Amino acid sequence: MTETKYRINRFLSLCGVASRRKAEELISLGKITLNGRKAELTDIIDPLSDEVVYNEKILKMPEEHEYFIFNKPSGVISSVTDDRGRKTVTDFLPEGSNAVPAGRLDIDTTGVILLMSDGELLYKLTHPKYQVEKIYTAIIKGSFNSAKAAKMTKGVLVENIIMKAKKVVTLKSEKNVHTLKITMTEGRKREIKELVKAVECTVISLERISFAGITCGSLQQGEIRKLTPEELLLLKKKAKIRC
Repeated sequence: MTETKYRINRFLSLCGVASRRKAEELISLGKITLNGRKAELTDIIDPLSDEVVYNEKILKMPEEHEYFIFNKPSGVISSVTDDRGRKTVTDFLPEGSNAVPAGRLDIDTTGVILLMSDGELLYKLTHPKYQVEKIYTAIIKGSFNSAKAAKMTKGVLVENIIMKAKKVVTLKSEKNVHTLKITMTEGRKREIKELVKAVECTVISLERISFAGITCGSLQQGEIRKLTPEELLLLKKKAKIRC
C-alpha cells in the first residue's frame, strides 16, 4: 500500500527543507508550524489535509525531485536565506524551486555546490559517517613541507574536535606560496582553514573542485544547471542508494 502519512521530520526531508536530523532542530526551535500551531517532533503529517509552513511558505511534496550544480562565487552565502539580506545560493535557482544546498561553503570559498529537494540523498552526501569525498584547491601562504602535509592528514585538535584531511598533495610551490589539492570527507565548519592555520600557514584562496565526483566543468562562477542523469546516478552510487 502506498504511504500517505509521514513523520514530520521525514516530511520536511522529502520536501527538501533539510535532512531529518536538521529538520528536528528546526522543529525544536519552533521554526515549523503545523495547521497554525508550532509543530512537535511526534507529529504525523497527511500531505493532503495538513498545512506545514516554514519561512512563511506552505510546504508541498514535489512530484519529482530536483538536482542542481552551482559554481559558487565568492560573496554568496551557502544557505536558504540570510537575515542580513546577502545573496544566497538559492537566489540562483529557477523560480519556484524548493531545492536546498547540500552542505556549506564559507562566504569567500568558491566552487561546487549541489542543491536538491531529495532529503535522503542530501543527508547521505553530507553526513560524516558516509565519508563522501570533497576535493579542494587551496592556495596558501607560509612555510609548507611534507611534514606539515602529514600533520594535516594525521589530524589536529581544534576546540576539542579532531580535524583532518584524507589527502594533501602539493601541486605547486613558489617561494612561500603553495597550491594544494586537499581531499576531505567530513566538511566541518572552516575545517580546511583551521588545518592550514594549525601548520602555521594562511589560506589565500579556496575552491571546491569536486563533490562526490561531480565537477563544475565548463560551468562559470555564478552559473547553475540541472544535474545530468549520469551525474545523479554517480551521486546515488556514492551515497549507496539503490537505483
